[in-house]
Amino acid sequence: MGRQKQNKPRRPAGGTFLVRDALDADIPGLCAVMPEAFGLMGGAAWADPDYVAQGLESCAAGLSGRQRIKVAVEGSRVAGGSYSGLALAEDGQTAHTQLGVIHGIAVRSDRRRRGAASALLTACEDYLAEEGARVMLAEVRPRSVGFFAARGYETVPGPALVIPTTAGTYAHRQSTPTTALMWKSVSAAVRLEGTAMVGLLDT
Repeated sequence: MGRQKQNKPRRPAGGTFLVRDALDADIPGLCAVMPEAFGLMGGAAWADPDYVAQGLESCAAGLSGRQRIKVAVEGSRVAGGSYSGLALAEDGQTAHTQLGVIHGIAVRSDRRRRGAASALLTACEDYLAEEGARVMLAEVRPRSVGFFAARGYETVPGPALVIPTTAGTYAHRQSTPTTALMWKSVSAAVRLEGTAMVGLLDT
């Protein structure tokens, strides 16, 4: 089984959680927590150990490692997990190098409101920024809108975010009507005009 390339683990200041890239040994913990991150957007698949194992293999082998499954661990137990990566073009292979997507973050119910979700979000953002992303995009379930808004994310006023790139126009659409697309830029040159993002061009 392939293993995704490991980044240095990070422990949030004042926190008890260690955030690191997921290992094969974390698969049972990920299966227990990650379905909550996706709900009707494919959450059932994350309960399958084979599916999660394939995800780790994909992180190890695909797109120069430009996607990551991370865990927040407390002691030896997985308290939460996240999945993020660079946005993919329609061919499913080409990465939009300046657009990072946070696909999902989930924390066990008995470990919520203790900083694990914030630590995972920060780890996702740091990883994506290291890969060159200038904009972070998240598809957010209703109860998590406030969490992302408090961390600088804005809601896209529509079911899709349209991004002109040098390779053509890219559109990131909601998976279900009940979710919200939210975004945050790390570049002052990038702005949103309606549902179109201006100032972000892939090289």
